[in-house]
Amino acid sequence: MTVPVPVPVAVCGLTGRMAGVVRQAVLDAPDLALSARLSLRPPTPGPAEAHPSGPPLHPPGPVVHRLADLTDPDPVIVDFTAEEATAELLDQARSVPCALVIGTSGLGDRHQRLLAEVGRSRAVVVAANYSLALLAVTRFVEDLAAQSDDSWNAGVGDLHFAGKRDRPSSTARHLAAAWQGARGPGAPAPEVTSFRLGDALSEHRVVAAGSGEHVEVLHRMADRRAFLPGVLRAIRYAAAAGPGVRSLADVVREPAPVRR
Repeated sequence: MTVPVPVPVAVCGLTGRMAGVVRQAVLDAPDLALSARLSLRPPTPGPAEAHPSGPPLHPPGPVVHRLADLTDPDPVIVDFTAEEATAELLDQARSVPCALVIGTSGLGDRHQRLLAEVGRSRAVVVAANYSLALLAVTRFVEDLAAQSDDSWNAGVGDLHFAGKRDRPSSTARHLAAAWQGARGPGAPAPEVTSFRLGDALSEHRVVAAGSGEHVEVLHRMADRRAFLPGVLRAIRYAAAAGPGVRSLADVVREPAPVRR
């Protein structure tokens, strides 16, 4: 019986909290192997990073500063960093065989053009939010928007920790677009209100109201590890899928490809 070779995974970011959580999940998964920690910034001396659960440590896996320097063939690159780093990653990926799982928030038109270009030659999964529960929330928002009459409108509330840079969040924009798209051509976009306070991880609230009715849907993340089922599913999907840009909804909806 042939033992499957673990999927090589490189995780972008050396000190980011989400990067640490994803690295540990890859180390814990028997069908995945941590190929490297990828930082596209030049190396600089700094303090030891912290493990996501607390104490500082020196994480396993070599540090690589260029995508072309990865030694494992056809790795899956996981990126939850920042807009500038993601743009650099996509630029380098044009000439390096790899699959991509992108969860960076705040991506703009330039990123979308790069994603489309890179996706012509390899699998790319990109999502505003990797919570599988949020997929159900999105479907409910779309269904409510499609079924309600013209008296209804909606708004989206977005609460994150004080240091989060993009405002509104990609998830808030995703939920607003889900409502607007389901309402049909010419429908106004829901108002989005953003708060950046304290250490709140992630909270999104959709409020919709019509004549005599009021509906609220709340999605709150209290632990980054809650994103992992969606992230790991996307990694395994990207490792076996053909070229194309997919959303997390596509990953869940499509039959799981077989890795060769």
